[in-house]
Amino acid sequence: VADLGSGDEVVRAATLINLYEGLLAETGPGAPQYLRELMNVVRREQNELVLDLALGQLRTIYWTLLPPGTREAFAPLLEQTLWETMLRHIEPSKRKVLFEAYAGIALTADGLERARAVWSGALSVDALSLAENDRIDIAQSLAVRLPDEAEDIVELQVARTENPDNLRKLGFIAPSLSAEPAVRDAFFASLADEANRSTESWVLDALANLHHPVRTDASERYILPSLELLQEIQVTGDIFFPKRWLDATLGNYNSTSAATTVRTFLEERPDYNAQLRMKILQAADMLFRANSIVAP
Repeated sequence: VADLGSGDEVVRAATLINLYEGLLAETGPGAPQYLRELMNVVRREQNELVLDLALGQLRTIYWTLLPPGTREAFAPLLEQTLWETMLRHIEPSKRKVLFEAYAGIALTADGLERARAVWSGALSVDALSLAENDRIDIAQSLAVRLPDEAEDIVELQVARTENPDNLRKLGFIAPSLSAEPAVRDAFFASLADEANRSTESWVLDALANLHHPVRTDASERYILPSLELLQEIQVTGDIFFPKRWLDATLGNYNSTSAATTVRTFLEERPDYNAQLRMKILQAADMLFRANSIVAP
C-alpha cells in the first residue's frame, strides 16, 4: 500500500481514491489490507475532507466488502481506533464525524452500548454536539443493530423530538426498524401504493433500514419486487427517485444470489426500458464488484 502519511491533502486524497479504485477493480490491495491502512489514515489525518473520504471508504469496505466473520474480527480494533481518535481531536466538527462513524460501525456489545449511551445522553463527551437530525439517524442505526431494544430506542427518540416534520418521519419509518420480520414485510408491501411513497426522502431512509448490512439475509427477498416496481416509480416519482430507490435497495449486498436476482431480472426482460436498465446496472455495480471480492 502506498505511503499515505506524506504529501499535501490533494495528494493524500488522490492516493486514497486510486487505492480504492484498485481495490474495487481487484488490481490493488485486498479489502482487509486496505482497511488496516485506512485505520492508520484515520488515526493521523488532520484535514477534515481527507478524513471524511477515508471514513466513507472505511464504512463501505467494512459493511460490504468483508465477509461477516472478517468484519466481526475487525470490529473491536476498529471501534477502539475511532473512539480513541475522536477523543484526541478537540475540534467539534472532527469529533462529530468520528463519533458518527463509530456509531455507524459498532458491532460489539460494548461498542453498541457506548454509542447508545452517547446518543441517549447518558454519556457526555466534551465538544461533541449532536443535532436532532443527527440523533434520529443514529437512533435508526442503533435500532437495527439492537433489535431487542429497537422499540425502546424509537420511543425515546420520538419523546425527545421537537420538530413536527421529524415526528411524522419517525412515525413513517418506525415499522422499518421493527425487530419483527412480519412488520417489516408489511411496511415494504405498503410501498407498492403510490401514496405511501409521497415523501421520497422518508422512503429512502426506510429502505436503508430494511436493507441494512446486518439484515441482508432477511431482506434480500425484497430485491425482486423492488425491481418489478421500478417502472411505476419512474412514472410516479421525482426524476431522481428511481436511481435513489435502486441505490438504497442494492447498495449493501454482496451475495451471489442477490447478484443473480438482478442479472436474471434483466435477462428475462430483453425489451426493458433502456434508461431504467442503465440505472439498474449503475446501482448494481457495487453489488457485482462486492460479490466478486467477497464470494469469488
